[in-house]
Amino acid sequence: KGITLICGGGFHGKSTLLEALQVGIYNHIPGDGREFVAVDPNAVKIRAEDGRSVHLVDISPFINNLPFEKDTTRFNSEDASGSTSQAANIMEALEIGATTLLVDEDTCATNFMIRDRRMQQLVGKSRE
Repeated sequence: KGITLICGGGFHGKSTLLEALQVGIYNHIPGDGREFVAVDPNAVKIRAEDGRSVHLVDISPFINNLPFEKDTTRFNSEDASGSTSQAANIMEALEIGATTLLVDEDTCATNFMIRDRRMQQLVGKSRE
């Protein structure tokens, strides 16, 4: 339980490891290498999806002030931004019972991630 960070330089295998964890939750053929990957069966990969459709998702725990006073407690969009789509993905994952969120900063909305107070403590201003 808690937060686990996998850190390292470019091309050191962070995304490859996350991908192995992501596909490790599915059934596999013995001998395909995934038998060495142990993952929470309720893990969900979270990412930003610019342009995705979002219908009636409460993203207010993350985002409150959208242009034109758009309601974030019942957020609706046919063309969500990276931040709003990522917030919706997290809320939808929690709604279906996800207990582990797999997050790769390469596929996330940076402006969404840095809003969190804990993330600001982990990643100082000098490291943004």
